[in-house]
Amino acid sequence: MDIVYRAGMGSNSKDSVVFAERRSAERVAQIRAALENSATWGEFRRALPEGEWEDIFQDYFEWLQQVQLDWFPPELIAKFGGDVGSTVLSGPVLDLPADRAEEIAAELRAMGHTVEETDLDIA
Repeated sequence: MDIVYRAGMGSNSKDSVVFAERRSAERVAQIRAALENSATWGEFRRALPEGEWEDIFQDYFEWLQQVQLDWFPPELIAKFGGDVGSTVLSGPVLDLPADRAEEIAAELRAMGHTVEETDLDIA
């Protein structure tokens, strides 16, 4: 799996790190940029990834902190003191400690994943 991560993101922004599959992270970052930089719905639609407009309102809210729960190794959640919490609107999310991001990344690499830090706006 090709994974990227960014500390200082997520529901506890300063204290959390988000890990995501690179393609998902790039998609979310492009959608977030479209939301932040568009003055009209037309601009927003043109700024989205191809084919995204039709599914945006159901897929956009599949936050990466939630998707992490589908693939992130449970043993690493326990080892690094991760917390599975819940948000009022989005449901369960995984909070991982930002100050341990490099250690977590090293463990994921040891499991055979490609992992690198990113500056994408992914959470």
